[in-house]
Amino acid sequence: MAKTAKSSVTVAKRASSPRVNRQTPLQNAATPLQNALKAKRAPSSQKRGAPAQNQSSEPAGLARILRPQASQRWTMPHIAAITPQYVEMILRGALAGDHARQWELFDMMLDTWPELAACRQELAEGVMAQKITYSPFCEDGEPPTDSALERQKLVSSAMRRMQPDVCADENDLNDTLADILDGWFRGVVCLETDWFRTRAGALGDIIAPRATFFAHPQYFAWGPDGRVGLRNGSVVMPFPPHKFLLGIHKAKAGSPLGCATLRPLAWWWCAANFASDWLLNLAQLFGLPFRWANHDVNASQETIDSICNMLQNMGSAGWAAFPAGTTLDLKDTGATGDRSPQGDLLDRADRYARTLLLGQTLSGSADASKGGGKAFGSVEADVKNKRIDAAARYACKVLNSQLIPSILVLNYGDRDECPCIDLVSERQAGTEEAQRDAALAKLFPLSIKQLRQKYELEEPADEEDSTKPESAETMLPITPITPTDGENGNDGMDGMNAKPDPADPALEAEEEEPADSELMAKLAHISAITDDALFAKALSDLAATL
Repeated sequence: MAKTAKSSVTVAKRASSPRVNRQTPLQNAATPLQNALKAKRAPSSQKRGAPAQNQSSEPAGLARILRPQASQRWTMPHIAAITPQYVEMILRGALAGDHARQWELFDMMLDTWPELAACRQELAEGVMAQKITYSPFCEDGEPPTDSALERQKLVSSAMRRMQPDVCADENDLNDTLADILDGWFRGVVCLETDWFRTRAGALGDIIAPRATFFAHPQYFAWGPDGRVGLRNGSVVMPFPPHKFLLGIHKAKAGSPLGCATLRPLAWWWCAANFASDWLLNLAQLFGLPFRWANHDVNASQETIDSICNMLQNMGSAGWAAFPAGTTLDLKDTGATGDRSPQGDLLDRADRYARTLLLGQTLSGSADASKGGGKAFGSVEADVKNKRIDAAARYACKVLNSQLIPSILVLNYGDRDECPCIDLVSERQAGTEEAQRDAALAKLFPLSIKQLRQKYELEEPADEEDSTKPESAETMLPITPITPTDGENGNDGMDGMNAKPDPADPALEAEEEEPADSELMAKLAHISAITDDALFAKALSDLAATL
């Protein structure tokens, strides 16, 4: 017992046996429940109709394992002692397995670097603003089966019934996603899952995740075989089934210990810390006028020392006392300019942080080399949205590959027909996309339902509740452009749906000419452009040539 007391993992004792070996819950945490659930879950029609006898109770074998201890949460020195050599030692030590110190270095970076914290918050808030959706399992080209729909309904019900204890710093589904996103920046994150039994309406009694809570990196480690598991003293043990969520994000190929996104910013954070001190010294030195005093050449050394002491200590005070015969002159140091080497170093570090995490410059302002103005801002916004979508896919991957299969195994005994969770962007389409859709509608029919969802427009309740298009040409779907459209010197929009007169002599001349396949190829190429700014420019250039 004395040896286990030194372990960094504190195991919760079972109420039925206070003298249980501490390694037993870690090794066989889910064994009793798995043995009881060898058979598949009964259909909904065979579920018990009586209320649950042990509702909201903790399932056997899935008790909480970790007991956080605040005294083990910080091992880093003061920020003034972190030199570039010390940062290099931490990063190299992480490659050898000491990932906890690297995590704490990243934590200090987020605490003391406002721009880095702002970029992290922007990306995390962008992901959390997306809508959570559940999709049932189905084979390609086939509709989902009834059992797949039931499993999707059970997973959705279980995830929405999480009951975290706020006072114990436990997470619901949204907070779980937020904690998983921490691994997007630091490379790895671990959460413990707490389970309970609850009643889920017509589904009956189910086993669902009650809450998750963050596991400090000191509680897990990489073993000699390269596998990550719970740390029990000097031994790395496998994670118990269904108890932990592990999120790993690698910014490059290789071991997760050396592939965290924040690693390239560690040196710049250290340089910014030194630059901040230099900048403060510069402001103190050149922010005040230069003090010059003339003393008598025959003055004693004691008088000279008194004058120097007054010059040194007067600082920003508006008074001074000098011996007789001393003249004081305040000389203007002159403007040092709007920029300094120290300030440039700080700005460069902030720019690198924003570029790495969000793909943006500091302000998204005009840049002649990148097009400048509004077009450049649109490109930056598109890059940022792609980073947010990538982070959302990472968070969903953790839930789809670990938490949702555990829900199915604990309720059905297998993970067949596993549904998935997705984060869907709810960004409303703007003017540029509306112009793009209007141009595409002239090439081929568009889905009215998809357009309503894209622009968040409701279906009219009746004819009185709907508006009328100005003309038939503006209604969707619009007949696609044919090779004969636009041959009279226009862009093909006038008379698009009008039927030509067979007696028109111009029509006979047009029929003798070959179809304008080159124009159609250009239109098809433009319609495939996804960037709104580039699409508008290409369409305008084509219209100018017609």
